[in-house]
Amino acid sequence: MKKAKVWIGISTLLLSVSALHAHVYAQSPNQSGTKFKGQAEAQPNTTNMVYLNLRRTPPAGTPSYLISPTDEGIAGAEIGIEDANITGKFLGYALTLSYINALDSAAIDAITHAPVVLIDSPDAQYQEAVRSVVSINPSALVMNVASGKDAFRHMHCELNVLHTYPSYQMKTDALGQWLRVKRLGSVLTLRGAHESDKAYLDAFLRTAKKFKLNIVEAKTWQASFDLRRSAFSEIPLFTRTKQPYDAIFAADTQSQYAYSLPFNTHLIVPIMGSAGLKPLGWHFTHEQWGARQLQNRFKDKFSRTMNEVDFAAYAAIIAISTALQRSESSDSENNGSVTGTQLFNALIGEQLSVAAYKGRQLTFRESTRQLRQPIALAHEDALVIHAPLPGFLHQRDELDTLGDTTNTCKDTL
Repeated sequence: MKKAKVWIGISTLLLSVSALHAHVYAQSPNQSGTKFKGQAEAQPNTTNMVYLNLRRTPPAGTPSYLISPTDEGIAGAEIGIEDANITGKFLGYALTLSYINALDSAAIDAITHAPVVLIDSPDAQYQEAVRSVVSINPSALVMNVASGKDAFRHMHCELNVLHTYPSYQMKTDALGQWLRVKRLGSVLTLRGAHESDKAYLDAFLRTAKKFKLNIVEAKTWQASFDLRRSAFSEIPLFTRTKQPYDAIFAADTQSQYAYSLPFNTHLIVPIMGSAGLKPLGWHFTHEQWGARQLQNRFKDKFSRTMNEVDFAAYAAIIAISTALQRSESSDSENNGSVTGTQLFNALIGEQLSVAAYKGRQLTFRESTRQLRQPIALAHEDALVIHAPLPGFLHQRDELDTLGDTTNTCKDTL
């Protein structure tokens, strides 16, 4: 009997609470209709982005099958926009992207209203492109998605500049780790006549010093004959040295000669750099950590495989999307829109991590504004391994075993 009275009392209390709850919400219709900012019905804040693509004219002698796709980089950015806006739909933001290939009046207008500008430029035009963008929009966040020159990581320190494309030093350090693991200590180095070839070789020479590799000889390709007709006889002669070597590093950013090196050198040894074993920010055979889905979506959309410039542009978009999720965009002075400086501070100051199918959380180095990331060591048909290799440790982050971490942006190389 007592139990029955207790249950009756509890039931009466619950009914009273329920009635009070209904009464309160009936008196406050505005509260019951409030939507959180992250809900799909919210009107998104749109962040406009610009992709500045300064075309590279393929030099004479580059085989047609080695010329980069016309939509290189841009395709990766488009996939990035699609992925970012799926998240943005629920968090109240959206990204748009416009493409320009010259700094004309239309481009100036686009850059003026864009807090983010991705620069895909040859090394020779990169500095001028950055300065031009900043002169138009001083607060813009500039993201380098195509140049690996290390010197660019040591300039523009006063500007909002980030690099998602891996530096040459990161790439050559990945090769240096592989050489040490394989106990290949003597290297013949080759380079072309282009300025970027020298920058790539200089990075490898710093790697050789770091990993105590012996440079047997350094040679420069003169391009004094038609390689396609005489490669079989000329390459063995070009790679002959007084001392033996264990491997060859070739710096050939313009695809002038390196493609003829494998299985055709004086000593048949591993080729690396611009041919053979390549250090890349992305390789089409990478399928771990969900990368297969990204690879398949890219190929279905663009009928080709994704390369490292595509991935650098993709990573830049995802980095911006990540920063938007954390940045305060309610500044009335900016009409509720986020600025490039806010995005830069979020990525550098807060060390936001970028999820980009590489099995690690990627962050930007505060010292050089470079995106930390694993480097794929791959040949034409397969991925060999991702660097950093096992056994190469760092007191803070294993990814800092790749690239320059001892200098800052203000220190010249």
